[in-house]
Amino acid sequence: MLKEHKDEIQRWLNNPKELGIWVRNKKDKGIWGKINFEDCEWHNDFYYIVDDEQADLRRLQKDKPDTRFEFYSEHLGGWREIGCHIWDINLKYRIKQDFSYPIFKVANKGTDKEVIVKFTGLEQGIVVFKMPNSPYSIGYETDEWVQHTNNYWQDVVYSPERDLYDKQPVICWDNNKVINRNVGFYDAENDRVLNNIGFRNGYKYENYIPYPYPDDNFITEMYKKLGV
Repeated sequence: MLKEHKDEIQRWLNNPKELGIWVRNKKDKGIWGKINFEDCEWHNDFYYIVDDEQADLRRLQKDKPDTRFEFYSEHLGGWREIGCHIWDINLKYRIKQDFSYPIFKVANKGTDKEVIVKFTGLEQGIVVFKMPNSPYSIGYETDEWVQHTNNYWQDVVYSPERDLYDKQPVICWDNNKVINRNVGFYDAENDRVLNNIGFRNGYKYENYIPYPYPDDNFITEMYKKLGV
C-alpha cells in the first residue's frame, strides 16, 4: 500500500458513513474490487484506494501513471496542472484537458428544445442560446453538464477572432453606414451573415456585435427558419 494512502485511509476508517474502499492486487493490473473496511486485511501486495469521489482518478493514476491531472483553485484563477497527487478532499480534480476553450456545442438541434452552451471546461459551461421549450435559461451556468465530448452534443463553429459562434444573433453594420445597423445571424464559417432565408451566402459586414437579447420572440422565430 502506498504511504500517501495510509494516513488518508486511516482518516476514512474513522468515518462510519464511508462504505468501503477499492483494492487491487499489484500483480493483477486489470481487476479492482470493492470491499468494506471491516473485511480489510492490509497487505503490501495490494493497492488500496478510498472509495470517494476521486476513486476513478486514483485508479487511473495507478493503471496509467503517465496520466496528467489538474486541480481547481479559485485563488489561482481556475484549473492548474499538478505533479504530486495529494488528493485533498477539499479540492476538485480532473484529467488534464487538452482542449482549447471556449468550445460551443448544441443539443437537441433543430427542435424547440435546442440549447447552445459555451463550454469553458469538460463539464463547465453557460447557456448562450436556447429555444422556447428548452428547460434552461440563457445565462444558466453549471459544472455538471454532460461532457462536451459526449455524442449528446453537436459541434458549433466558433470564430475566436470575432468571439462569435455560428448562427449567433448579431447587430452588424459597415463603417460608412454606422447609423444603418441590421440584425442578423452570424456565419462563423465565412465571416458574414446568413442571408434572408438562412443560408451561407449573405452579406459580409465590417462590424459585428452580439445581439443583447437573444431570447426575444422575433429572434427565436427567425432562428426556426434558418436553412443551415
